[in-house]
Amino acid sequence: MDDLQLVRELDETPLKSADQLAAARAQLVAGMKAPRRGRAGIIAVATLSVAAAAVGVTMVLPSGSPDPARQDTAVQLLNHAAAAARSKPDVVPRPDQFYYVRTGEREDWRSVDGTHDGQIIPVKDAPPIPMPGCVDGRRKVLDKYDQPTGGTEECTPGRAYRDDLPTTADDMLKFLQGDDKDRPVNSYGKDVLAMVGDAYLPGPQRAALFEAATRVPGLTVVENVSSGRPGIGISWPVPEGSLPSAQPVVLVFDKDTYEYLGTKNRPQDASGFVDQVGDRV
Repeated sequence: MDDLQLVRELDETPLKSADQLAAARAQLVAGMKAPRRGRAGIIAVATLSVAAAAVGVTMVLPSGSPDPARQDTAVQLLNHAAAAARSKPDVVPRPDQFYYVRTGEREDWRSVDGTHDGQIIPVKDAPPIPMPGCVDGRRKVLDKYDQPTGGTEECTPGRAYRDDLPTTADDMLKFLQGDDKDRPVNSYGKDVLAMVGDAYLPGPQRAALFEAATRVPGLTVVENVSSGRPGIGISWPVPEGSLPSAQPVVLVFDKDTYEYLGTKNRPQDASGFVDQVGDRV
């Protein structure tokens, strides 16, 4: 199981890997020069997956038109979340630290600068999955059992602390879009989910992400949704032609503070910077 599997389960629309996103956006973000491969790749989205395309780009839209009032409400909610992100004090970690995230039974330790070996525990009591760091442009290759093969491969560090991302909605849209001009709306939702779920975005970057998301057509508000704690959700439509079992991406925010709480089915229970793999907050 790799570190994007939980996101892929949301529906059958293909989710671009962090490595594909990094490669497509190399012209915008310095330092993203090569795609990443392997089962233990870290989200390097200018890392994690909701924004619409820039003006004039054709989107693949769901059938039917959303209620304009609901769309406005969704936009207002995301703008509140952006304002809250800007007002919250930021934590600046050391490069040798790890960003710890607990989502249900899953635990992640991601290298702040992408050069140190991280780890994922996908479910309680499961064996840990290593996430090799990228040192001097090389990282360890793992076999299908997530064991080192003794070989290395080219890489670009997948940073967990993303102060290198755009800080305006326009630039964030361009970053998310990459070279794909016809992405389904729901795939942008997955990108945003990955970015806020698997990496730490400082206030300006997180605010830009939420503001970029307001430009996605078809957004709706999901009232009284829970992600471990009661909240209010933003949903992106399931692509037209999806299987009946397909589920939309639903990001959940606190009703009062507009803090991001996780998704409807996978609450973000804890997060913070720690000194070593295995440390918790």
